[in-house]
This record gives sequence, structure tokens and C-alpha cells, in this order.
Amino acid sequence: MNGLVHVEDVMGTAVVLDLRWRAGHEPDGVEDALVDAVQVLHDVDLVFSTWRPDSSVSRLRRAETGLQSCPPEVREVVLLCVRAMRLSAGWFDPWRQPGGFDPTGLVKGWAAKRAAARLSAAGITDHCVNAGGDVCVTGSGEPDEPDSWTVGITDPEEPSRLLTVVTVRGGGVATSGGYERGPLAVDPFTGVPVERLLSATVVGPDLAIADALATAATAAGPDARDWLEAAPGYEALLVVPGGGVLVTSGWPGPTAGLPLERQLVSAR
Repeated sequence: MNGLVHVEDVMGTAVVLDLRWRAGHEPDGVEDALVDAVQVLHDVDLVFSTWRPDSSVSRLRRAETGLQSCPPEVREVVLLCVRAMRLSAGWFDPWRQPGGFDPTGLVKGWAAKRAAARLSAAGITDHCVNAGGDVCVTGSGEPDEPDSWTVGITDPEEPSRLLTVVTVRGGGVATSGGYERGPLAVDPFTGVPVERLLSATVVGPDLAIADALATAATAAGPDARDWLEAAPGYEALLVVPGGGVLVTSGWPGPTAGLPLERQLVSAR
């Protein structure tokens, strides 16, 4: 397949937009569609960044404005946060983060999904948007893989190698962990940063929700497997300290390729 790959520094990470098409079938307006998708990411950053003092979320955190005065997409994200909080048994709770309301653990996946939707609307049927480990895929990655992409999952103990791969047919794959920047998870019940998992990967139909559940799992630790097992449409792979691996019962990726020293334990 032919294609176009662009890397954009935005939202505090590198977002890779990988557009593909079969030889001789380049969609019209590819460059314009790419520019529009990148603009979506920057627009999201302007509204939701907790590092920008003038963003809507920063003003909301300082109680300088109310939800009703924020752009409509803030309400959309708030509703998704409520859903994620329920699915995670309260372990995803942006209202109990240091400094106030902080939906960062969901917004990156949500932004990638919005950018992907802009590409689809422009007629680009085969693409992948990877926002710092939160991956949204549509169509095919290779001609011999109809309607699927193969997504690699980094080994948190050795980030230069893959732990395993998963084949995704639409939807998203979100991975959260502190192996690159140190402990990122905050226990919402204590407000203390924790590192109960080396990484958590969640696969499901909505990348925003998968992102939130992966974030929540790193805070909850191995017990997250119980509520992840109950989340309809979502499956997870958790890497625990010491290198053990836990998966939910419907985990769609291969397990035979895991390093031999891993202990793979399926959900009950």
C-alpha cells in the first residue's frame, strides 16, 4: 500500500497520523484532510490542556467559569468521564485529581478518535492515529489484512522491544504506564501517585473509554482485572511488577509470543 505519515507534536506528546491507500487509488484531498485532522488535535489542546492557563479546563479548574460556559465538547468529555468512572468502579475519577478536574486520562484517546473521524469523513478509509500509545485504527494496514491493523504493545521492562501484538478491526488500543516518565497514575481514593502496574493495555470500540480504563487500571493494580472483565466490549492485558502478565478472558491478542519468562494468567 502507498501512504503518507505525519508526526505532530501536540498535547505534550508525538501524534503519528498514518494514512494508507492502494496503489493508484489515492483519495482526493489527502493533504487537506491531514491538515484538518492535525488542526483537530491542536483545537483539543487549546480547550483541554491543564498546562495552558487560558484553556477552558484550566479556567474550570480554577472555578473561573462553569460547565455551561465551556465549549460543547467539554460537556461531551464530562459525560464520557462519568461513563468511564462507572465502568472502572471509581478508579477513573477526574474530579479527584490534584488541582481539580483533570480529564487528561481520557482526552488523548478522545482527541485521536476525533482526528481519525475527520480523516474518515474526507474519504480516507485506511488510517491509524497513534497519540502517544493511544491508537485508533480504521480500515486496513496492509492489502492482505482486510479491515485490520496489527498494533504492537511495548514491553514496559524493555521499551525497545514488543511484548506482544494485537490485531484490531476498527476501534482502539490504549496503553498506560509509567515506564517512560515515571509513575503517572494517581489513586483517586488517596490522591497519592502509585505504580501498581508496569503497564495496562485496553482494547475496545471507543478509544476514549479504552484510554480511561487503561489509566484507571494503572492506579488500581492487578485487582482492575475484575472490573475490566465486566466492561462490555473491552479486553485488557496488565503487566504487574516483576513481569507477570494478566489478561481478561476475551483478550484478542496472541499470547504465545510473550517472552518465556512471563507468567500468563487468564481471568477467572
